Amino acid sequence: MAAGPINPVVVDASVAVKWLLPDEDHTDRARLLLRRYGQAEIQLVAPSHLRFEVPSAIVAATLGRAPRLSRDEARDAIEDFLSLPLHTVDTNELILSAFPLVYSNGCAFYDALYLALARSLGAPLITADRRFYQRIQPAPGVVWLGDYR
Repeated sequence: MAAGPINPVVVDASVAVKWLLPDEDHTDRARLLLRRYGQAEIQLVAPSHLRFEVPSAIVAATLGRAPRLSRDEARDAIEDFLSLPLHTVDTNELILSAFPLVYSNGCAFYDALYLALARSLGAPLITADRRFYQRIQPAPGVVWLGDYR
């Protein structure tokens, strides 16, 4: 008997960053997602801008008076992230479907892209961005990372 299709799960940058920054909250849940992905239990999917958001957050962790990472550690983390074979989506349809979600949910356009992708796939969206989650939380299929089991 052939296995069925792998269930897609949309993750945003707030989740993906936790795979690489060990001092973040809920890293255990984020790594559980990554482990399930590695075991082909789920397929992790995101809009293509995730490839820029995550390195940006890693770079931010090197700045300020008390950097959380050295530049070398940040470069290694970025290389680790870029080596993950994540499925990313970059279509005009995704952009157009995200546009009205900005206004109906009061969220940033980049965040609306995650929501639009989840809706188009009929997949859950997992986020660790508290502000984004609070704005869209009544939406079906939106999961707070801390609640992921």
